[in-house]
Formats: sequence, C-alpha cells, structure tokens
Amino acid sequence: MNARKTLFCVLLLTALAAGAETGYRFSRPVEWKAETGEVLLAVPLDSRIYAAARDGFPDIRIVDQNGTETPYLLEKAAESKTLTSRQNFNGKLKAVNKVKNSIEVYYDLEKASENADGLTVHTPVKNYEHRIDVFGSDDGTHWTPLVQNATIFDYSAYLQFDQRDIVLPKNTFRQFKVVVQEAAPASATAWSQTIETARGSGGKNEHIVVDSQRLQRIPLKIDRVDFWHEHSEVQPETEKKFDYSQRFTVKEEPETHTTLIDVTGSREPLTGFRLETTARNFNRPATVRVPYKKGIESGWQDVGSATLESVHFREFSREPLTLPFPEQRRDIYRIVIENADNPPLPIRSVTGIGNGYNLLFLPSPNTRYHLRYGARNAKPPRYETGPIQEVLCRGYARTPAALGPETAAPAEPESLDWVGILNSKLFLMLAAVIAVLVLVWSLVRVGRRVEELPRE
Repeated sequence: MNARKTLFCVLLLTALAAGAETGYRFSRPVEWKAETGEVLLAVPLDSRIYAAARDGFPDIRIVDQNGTETPYLLEKAAESKTLTSRQNFNGKLKAVNKVKNSIEVYYDLEKASENADGLTVHTPVKNYEHRIDVFGSDDGTHWTPLVQNATIFDYSAYLQFDQRDIVLPKNTFRQFKVVVQEAAPASATAWSQTIETARGSGGKNEHIVVDSQRLQRIPLKIDRVDFWHEHSEVQPETEKKFDYSQRFTVKEEPETHTTLIDVTGSREPLTGFRLETTARNFNRPATVRVPYKKGIESGWQDVGSATLESVHFREFSREPLTLPFPEQRRDIYRIVIENADNPPLPIRSVTGIGNGYNLLFLPSPNTRYHLRYGARNAKPPRYETGPIQEVLCRGYARTPAALGPETAAPAEPESLDWVGILNSKLFLMLAAVIAVLVLVWSLVRVGRRVEELPRE
C-alpha cells in the first residue's frame, strides 16, 4: 500500500509540473506606419527580447487587443551583398628602357580587355623591396601619373609576407608605363620594422626585425605583369550580421602566458567576436569558450578558434581580429589568447557579431498587436505559416515594424518551480534514497513472512 502511495505522489508532482506555467513577463506594442491595403509586417527582435526569451524562442507570442494569438513566421534576417572579384588579363609588352637608376616597361591593353583597376608584378626574386611608378596614356606620348612611389616587397627570409599588387585610380587608359626604381644603395639610411609572427618549434612567437640593408640589392627581374579589373556582382541574400555591445573584463595569467577575457552580453545570437587593440604587428592564436554543466561536472568547452593578426607596414595594412564560432546564445563567454613569451595585448573593446531575427505576420485591418515574451515554461507554438511563406515566395516586400516601450507584467505570487524541483540533484538523490529504502523494507517484510511460515 505504501509503494502505491509513493507512486501516486510522484505522478501528482509530475502533473503539477506539467500544468504549472508562468505567464509572459514582458509585453511591447507593435508599431508601424499605417498603410492602405494588406501588408506583411516584419518585427525585429532586439537585445531586450534575446535576454528574456529562451533558447529557440518558444516563449514569444503576438496577440491582438483581445488577447488572441496571431500566427507568425520566425525568419533569420538576410541581406543582399555585392561580391567583388578580379578578372585578370595580360598586358602586351611593347618596350623596355633603362633610364638612370630605373627601368621603364611599356604595356598595351588588348582591345577586348576591361579598364585596368590595378596590376600585379610577378617576379622570381625573393627578399627585395622596390618602388613603382605607374603612368597611363591614350596616345603613347603624353603620360599621366597614376601611382607614385608604390612599394612592392618580399620578406620571405623572415616570414611569408609580401606585397605585389598595385591599385590604380579609376581610368580609361589603354597604354601604361611601369617604372621600377632600383633598390636603395647599401649606404642609405636603414629603416626597420618589427614584426611578430608564430614561427619556430611549438608555435613559439618571435620578434623579427626587417632591416633594409640586408635586402638584396639586385635589379628586379619581371616575369610578367597582370592587369586586372574588379567586377562587382550582387549575390543572393545571405545572413545579415549585426554588432552587439558586450561587457568584458581582462585577466592576465602569467603562469600559462595567456590572457583571459570574460565577455557578458544579453544572450544575443552571436556568431563571433571582434576585438580592438592598440597593439600593432602581432600574431596570436585565440580560442572562444563557453561554460558547460553535465551532471555534477562543469567547466569550459571550446566553440571556436582563430589567429588574431595585425600587420601594418607603410601603406600595407592587414588586421583580422575576428573570432568566429557557430551561433550561441550565452550569458557569458571566455576568450583565451595565447601570448607565449610576448607582452599581453591591450584590449580596448570586444564587440559581438551575430545574427538577427524577424517575426513575420499578416495583420488584420484596424487591429492593435502586442509582442509578449519571457514565459518560463511555454511550449513552442504550432502555427499555420503556409500563407506567409506563399506571400514571401511571390516576392512581396516586407513592411518594417518597430516595438514600443517594454512593459513588465504584474508580479505573480511566488509558486514552486516543480520542473526545477523534479530535475534538481537533490530530488534525484532523494528519489534514489527512497527507492532503496522501499526496496530494503520490502526485503525485510518478505524475510519476516518466510520466518513465519510453519516448519515441518
């Protein structure tokens, strides 16, 4: 009988947990410019909603003034992008002249070629630096300067670092003169540039000083010059990325030679972080981690990694400081930067990069709508979204809407969180202890009955 009572109590707790559902904690009016005719409204979600809504957004509802739910379609924000690609074409070599300390190379473009937006110098020479001037002409007699003192270089004796492209201003010239200045004599004042790179055993970072007096002092041998035209093409819609402000703290770990950056936000759907630092010319591996909890075990797990790099050299600049990862909605992240024996990077800012979401729905005329969100136990809605998808397939434009001020629902009386109780470690341990006690009690009763049996 006692076992039946225990089972009844467990079933009762489960039923109470299934029936207990907290109301929606927040509400905001949907606002849009009134238009004649039917529209497809797009309501953007923002950080306030991301902070309150659960993973997967099961606790979001659109209701009218009567409290009736309106079907909506959750859509990831997208945008059309223009992709720029290069189309290379060879210039026809016309002449080569030696003039004092420089070499003049003349090229003609083919009639069918596009206008030249730039050129690339191909040479087998390594470890060099040369200055380039480029002129354009329509008749081969009058030359217009396009680029002066552009630098091409190769520092392969130090690291994989070179620059052979020269960008030209917009022009319609069909004839070009490329003037290659000889390398500066060894007596010239040396310049130096410190570059930090991951090289050597174990990926240990090194400081490298490039000295102009150690570069080769030989004429530049040119295999060919490729001219190129930048062609722009509008690509199909892709995920639109948004910047989300984040709070962060920085902690240095001298023992492990790492920098720990703890980042906190509002549970936005992030896909990466962009860092800003005042340091220049470095190369550091970095990892993004998120906390995990599995049973009694907890810790950090990696979700993304990349190399933070900054190279600034004269007119050349490259600075990829982004750490990408699959979409996450977390309260806290940790960025780990491997410093090796180098000084830590001074971090100025950390910006979250992530996706955005819209709610699409078809409003009825003369109807007011509110967005409700933040219900603790709400289940995902099952709406008929076929009409909305049909409107999208037919190419109808979305009408942007906005959300008004957030209103918190009146505080409800505190109720027991039965789901949390049933899923807690304490309840599971208590259930296990009760099960063991019931089993022992049953075995004792069986033993007593066996002893009470008449013996022959």
